[in-house]
Amino acid sequence: MGDKKKIIMVFIILPVIMVAVLLISIIFSEPSAGQEESTPVDYVMTDKDIDAMLLEEYRKSQSTRAQLEETTEVVQDIAPGDNEYDDMIDESDGSTIQADSVTEGDGGDSDVYDEELSDEEEAIIAKAEENARKNRVSGALYYNGIEVVSSMNKVSFDGDYVLELTSEELAADHPLFLQYDPRWANFPYGSGTMRNTACGPTCFSMVITALTNITTASPPIIASYSMNHNHYVWGAGTAHSLFLQGCSDFGLYCSEIPNTEADMKAHIDNGEMLIVSCHYGNFTHSGAGHFIVIYGYNNLGFMVNDPASYDRSCQYWPFSTITGDFNKLYALGKAN
Repeated sequence: MGDKKKIIMVFIILPVIMVAVLLISIIFSEPSAGQEESTPVDYVMTDKDIDAMLLEEYRKSQSTRAQLEETTEVVQDIAPGDNEYDDMIDESDGSTIQADSVTEGDGGDSDVYDEELSDEEEAIIAKAEENARKNRVSGALYYNGIEVVSSMNKVSFDGDYVLELTSEELAADHPLFLQYDPRWANFPYGSGTMRNTACGPTCFSMVITALTNITTASPPIIASYSMNHNHYVWGAGTAHSLFLQGCSDFGLYCSEIPNTEADMKAHIDNGEMLIVSCHYGNFTHSGAGHFIVIYGYNNLGFMVNDPASYDRSCQYWPFSTITGDFNKLYALGKAN
């Protein structure tokens, strides 16, 4: 081959061939007309998926409970008087009350969390149950003009834990779940039982059931969820992270709001429910603190679901009466 032909081959024909091959490869690699490339989409859990997840959480809690009960290891760091962990029933928080304000039976400095209820507490519960039976009207319970849907007095209890909720509770706009409900009062939670230490999970259970179509979020199931996800601080109580972080697992959002009447009403008007941490006052006689749910209001005051008291859940609470009890307020609603 002559030098001239070699030059033509190297500088003209070969580049043309290379460009042609490149164009052909691009054409055949593109999707055909009308065919769009698929884009990965994040899977959104349905309420049924969450129901199944919760049942698995319960099974997991039962398989690990023996191990948890044998250890005293603290799963999260906690400092004395830390207000982020105020679901403690039997330990006084000196930062919120005076020592002489703690009466016998409030726990004081005790580290025991599953003590028997006092005679006074038993009497309060007995009175609440009697009032519930007396005020039954057309299948619903009314007290001080408030409709209270709670199946504590309707469910036959045979000595085993009852994990399911009734059809009335699932259909209620704002069902009341009580820690001392015999269906789950002695269900283990942390270093105690539902009756003594689980106001946090019980409140979260009420909110989930009211705002979603999830059917398995009963108090003991949510207590299992809380334990499995380290929202319980061993020997102390429920961390506020149960609501702030756990909300997304149930299709909810949660945000802290100011302690003002206008803010509370605005969030309730937006279809949200409030979980409030309270210190010593109207809703607890322990310096350890307590959680309640606020779901509505009228000209008489706010409507409360208190997991530790049927009676306190059956009256209206003026803002001026309860604002001094509040530590932190969280508004929870259905995520889009």
